[in-house]
Amino acid sequence: MISKIRIFISILMCIFTGGSFFAGMGNLLKAGCVDMINNDHAKSFATEYTELVAYASNDKDRLSWQEGMVTGNGENGAVIAGSPYGDTLIYQNINFIMPSNDPRYTPDEVTAQLEEARQAVINYDDTWNIHGRNASYFYAFHPGHVLRMNMQKHLYSGYIRYTDFETAEVGVRYADIRGTWERTTFSSREDNVTITKISKSSLGAKINMTLSLDDCWSLRGFGGGDEKNMRYKKLVDSGADYIAQIAHYPSYENSELKNGGYCGFTKVIVEGGKKERVVLDSTNDSENVAAEQNPTIKIEDADAVYLITKSDRTFDMGRFENFAAADDYALLNELKEYTNGVAGKYTSGGKFDYDAALAPHAGKQSALFNAVKIDLGDEEHEKIANEYLIRLQQKSETLIPALVERAYNQGRYVQICCAGTSFPRLYGMWTGEWNPGWRGIYTMDANVNLQSSGMNTGNMYDAGESYIRFVLKQIPDWEENAAKTYGMTDAIQVPVNTDGDRAMMVEYNQWYPFQYWNAGASWMLLPIYEFRACYGNRTIEYNGENLDLEKDILLPLLTKQANFWEQICTPEYFTDADGNARYEQGKTALEEGEKYLIIPSYSPENAPLGYNSPITANATMDISAAKDGLRMTIEIEKAVKSQGWEERVAKWENLMSLLPDYKFDESGALCEWAMNEYSENNKHRHISHLYAAWPAFETQTDEKLAAACNQAIENRNRENEGEDDTASHGWVHKALVAARLKNAASVYHSLYMLMADNLYYTSLMTDHYTHGGWGVFCTDTSIGTVGIIDETLLYSNAGVIEALPALPSEWSEGSISGLRARTNAEVSLGWNAESVTVTVTSDEAQTINVGVYGGESREVSFAAGETKTLVFDR
Repeated sequence: MISKIRIFISILMCIFTGGSFFAGMGNLLKAGCVDMINNDHAKSFATEYTELVAYASNDKDRLSWQEGMVTGNGENGAVIAGSPYGDTLIYQNINFIMPSNDPRYTPDEVTAQLEEARQAVINYDDTWNIHGRNASYFYAFHPGHVLRMNMQKHLYSGYIRYTDFETAEVGVRYADIRGTWERTTFSSREDNVTITKISKSSLGAKINMTLSLDDCWSLRGFGGGDEKNMRYKKLVDSGADYIAQIAHYPSYENSELKNGGYCGFTKVIVEGGKKERVVLDSTNDSENVAAEQNPTIKIEDADAVYLITKSDRTFDMGRFENFAAADDYALLNELKEYTNGVAGKYTSGGKFDYDAALAPHAGKQSALFNAVKIDLGDEEHEKIANEYLIRLQQKSETLIPALVERAYNQGRYVQICCAGTSFPRLYGMWTGEWNPGWRGIYTMDANVNLQSSGMNTGNMYDAGESYIRFVLKQIPDWEENAAKTYGMTDAIQVPVNTDGDRAMMVEYNQWYPFQYWNAGASWMLLPIYEFRACYGNRTIEYNGENLDLEKDILLPLLTKQANFWEQICTPEYFTDADGNARYEQGKTALEEGEKYLIIPSYSPENAPLGYNSPITANATMDISAAKDGLRMTIEIEKAVKSQGWEERVAKWENLMSLLPDYKFDESGALCEWAMNEYSENNKHRHISHLYAAWPAFETQTDEKLAAACNQAIENRNRENEGEDDTASHGWVHKALVAARLKNAASVYHSLYMLMADNLYYTSLMTDHYTHGGWGVFCTDTSIGTVGIIDETLLYSNAGVIEALPALPSEWSEGSISGLRARTNAEVSLGWNAESVTVTVTSDEAQTINVGVYGGESREVSFAAGETKTLVFDR
């Protein structure tokens, strides 16, 4: 249908503009190939769009926002639909969460249930149901205000929308009988606002439009949520200088946000022409408590329009019952003053200078994005628009390098957009839904972890710093979780989820016993340890303090993580010399040949075959995470050398020697539980039990373990085919594990499964499911692809750089520059059929073993800051 419409419009446009029919048809034959944009590797572009549908009555329209292109600066952002005459900007703030009436504390009763859980597991009682507990949930991420631009419609052609990765601008360009029109939007890293520029046409046609706000009720996600209990107003001042939405959150007595709310404020600058406040008919939205429900701004005959938007929240908006009658709001006044300040900063001679506002931001954005550049040598497809490239990939039996390249760049862009104050949520930092899928939270047993896989090696320093702050904010809750769940002292336990404000242990029940997920602290601290490996010791600013990464962050947190493993282990629960699980009440020490039993244990969202409970013992993920967590603790102790460090290292090494041994099945695969009493269940998307391969490094020095992990992937792919293998995070996880195992064929297969289905929107953002059938916006795959490609092209560890460890044979030539190696060095690679060129810049004096996987390696000495280029034969 879209193609037919485009043909009809092209014919009519040729008539109206004096062109020939055949010339118009000739242009149309180039559909999907765009020359009007100076496209390079730093852009994503589409020639189709989806207009945002308000008050959608079906799932297709409800999800229309997902096709929009995005901009962001780590706190403020926007989703831009790109409709020529009815465009929308859904403004965002990564911190926006909708309170609920669910409790905000770890339940007291969980402490007393520990021994019940252990006894149920040791006696193979899969009926214990945590006393029938129903999980409570974290607060849901939510959008800001939705600004709609309405203009008179005309026949148009030459449409394109694009994302410029170097400037974070989202642009829309098209032509009609009045000339060529263009508008651009970016979220500034310099000024923390979102700025839109709307220009008159190339032929001098003026801008005539109406700016309005959609009702909050017009966007809905997975059923009505707590937003139905909030109250809000749409506001336009008498001079039409701003349009804003201010809202008071529902007032739940035990919520820290019971007196809180948010505001989205858009300053409107019109040059030439005029603007006026116009009130449209009421929309009868019961949540809208303004005396005039639908004020708008009408703009006539303008030369240019600029929108400067900032969104923020407050914990102190006053009492809920006073909100409707109030006519003055401190938060709105703050945002008004702030945006006025930004406008004044870039106004000269009475005119706002968009380019001047863009320049300092673009300098920061481009430095982050251009730190790494990739080229897979596919010039043939570089000028093809996203939607056509996706369709070509769906029909191809091999990966199209241009799509891989663009997806990689898109992933870097998305991660950079989310970097600044926090870390990407399940939805990154964007949503067009109230009550989105899984509440748009941060999920720390897969999603956050996949999205951190390429931030350090991908040379996105700001993302790494933001991740560290994201973790530090949660530590008080992590400490309480360990204390309440296990009765521990000076220890930390990570919940599976957080909403960004709190991270207490509340989301658990019989089928998702997250309170016994033990591996979280090791996994969540590993990216911070990796940050140090990639950049060396640094000073991190947090809450006004300058913290030494090694002494103030890594050592205390890794010690708390090690304390967790020490305290979960008790001699009463152990495996005997034959590997059988045992319990002896009052036992005070292990005997020779015995190992600690990690009990209770939980391998995310899976259970042994034929066992009706996921509450288990000796989950392999726990064993690997404990080993790796203790390894990191020991290495940081050796680096810091604080008083008593040698005794502590000896203690942690002894504990590591008493952890359970791995178990292997009859096929040689690594088992998901190191228990003789359990049977494997491979009909599952998660592969957390391959932690030893990725994110840990244990398989690098253990060939049997590496082979066992490869076999485990094969078993899972075979036995889970057609079951629950459409979750994109499962394929991302497999690809990361395969890359670390240097299994090129497996990496390629996982990437193909991600890219050849229906996962990508035309914006090149991604869905949670490869078939796209359930419509859950999700940035796992977009950002996770960066980690996959980084691991595929470069393996590194302390003193080791290995080029092309999992290079698919299909990628016969290419290059990548600017990657960080986990030995405080920067690496660039180039390869073809004959040779591999490796350029290394070491930030410290050291000797590095530099080589190519399967080929030669050389010991190379570097002075600090020295660059050396090595060429290897293939």
